[in-house]
Amino acid sequence: MRAPHEITFDELLFLLNEHYGIQANQISFIPLGDKSFSYKVSCMDGEKFYLKLLDKQHQQEEILHTDYYLPLLSELHHKNLFPPAIHPIMNQAHQNRTELETAVLILFPWIEGDTLADAYPLSKEHVCSIAKLVGQLHLTTPNISNQIRLPVENFDLSFLDQLISHLNVPNHEKAGSALYQIVNPKEKEIMFLIELVRNLASSFNSDQSEFVICHGDLWGGNLIQSQAGIRIIDWESVILAPMERELAGYVSQRPADFIAAYSEVVDRKIQPNIDLLRFYAFQAQLRNLTNWMNNMLVHQLNEDQVLNDLDMIENHCLNRWDPIEESLQILESQLR
Repeated sequence: MRAPHEITFDELLFLLNEHYGIQANQISFIPLGDKSFSYKVSCMDGEKFYLKLLDKQHQQEEILHTDYYLPLLSELHHKNLFPPAIHPIMNQAHQNRTELETAVLILFPWIEGDTLADAYPLSKEHVCSIAKLVGQLHLTTPNISNQIRLPVENFDLSFLDQLISHLNVPNHEKAGSALYQIVNPKEKEIMFLIELVRNLASSFNSDQSEFVICHGDLWGGNLIQSQAGIRIIDWESVILAPMERELAGYVSQRPADFIAAYSEVVDRKIQPNIDLLRFYAFQAQLRNLTNWMNNMLVHQLNEDQVLNDLDMIENHCLNRWDPIEESLQILESQLR
């Protein structure tokens, strides 16, 4: 989010000290992301933490996701299965999150370093490092206890109904809207992609691919380059799915290098399904568009957030579709 939550900094410091037994004396807001409120917390003893705050009115879905991804991160950490993953800190009641009347607090260790959000286009070294991490994560799948119930890919596209309803707003309601000035010229292309991903989804079934633990949103902003190597944050999208779910984010970022590095880690040469990649690449674009439009049309957040979401729609979504398809076609020819 682009602006802090209504809970004041002093209140947050008090709540953190009360619930986690730390000596926090300084907190600063981090204006990043669109699914949670982020803060850096500093303590009198020099220790630092990352605080994720989820609002119960606007971020109910994100709160539901914590039911499975926080236990997963705790297990990955305690079993030392995947050190690059961030892990939640238990509060005084030995819970991985703290419930307030209006919000949920989740505390993590602070990771010193910069994200790869501004590192695009990614270097070959970065792509190969990420691909190797992905392979290592996928290999942990059989070691996770059955008590952790991760969502399983079912190629659900129900969110598209909401996107279509946003597109079907009467013209007189769109008049003068900065959002629709950006979206309207792309409406035919959006509807084409909706039909494309629906047709692709209907052709898949769970018997076609091996399902593995996928982070689900491995873009540069969720990767921190620390002294110990790349660390992975923001696990809200974790899911049991085909490996193409991860590779889809790299179809325009050296996909051949990604495949080679991934194959090395899993000790077999993989042959990704191009239609699955196409589905995941465009599904992600349409889901992002839906989320940003929801922010503006449903949640009606503050002006800074609106300006951010307009920029994301125009410069990080609607302008990326042609390069994705071109990259998929090039990769398909390379894999023949």
